[in-house]
Amino acid sequence: MKAKKVNIAHETTLGKDSVLIRFGAFSGLDEIHRLDSRLFDELPPHTGKHDGHEVAIDDSHGTLFTYGNNAEELFKAMQPILNDFYFLNGAAVHLSFQKEAKTLELEFDFEIMDNSNQ
Repeated sequence: MKAKKVNIAHETTLGKDSVLIRFGAFSGLDEIHRLDSRLFDELPPHTGKHDGHEVAIDDSHGTLFTYGNNAEELFKAMQPILNDFYFLNGAAVHLSFQKEAKTLELEFDFEIMDNSNQ
């Protein structure tokens, strides 16, 4: 039986930008908890705060939720951490910018960057 794709709606904090990352199959909760721990511990507080994850019970997909004052700066701070988790390659990244009464959104696919040449 194939898992049904569910559209996850996570309530954002008013006036806060968000970075949502929707990813595919992963190798169990230990991998997700390692990623969560790094995002909780390593994101500079001035950029934002990681709020955790939601995952399918069959490890087929999930979403990471992170909030801050500037979605672009927040994603840039997250990127070196995300690069260490290969299952995120090809994940859908959704940046939401809250500007006064308007919401601007940007979505793109995440590509792991090879840092071995730097």
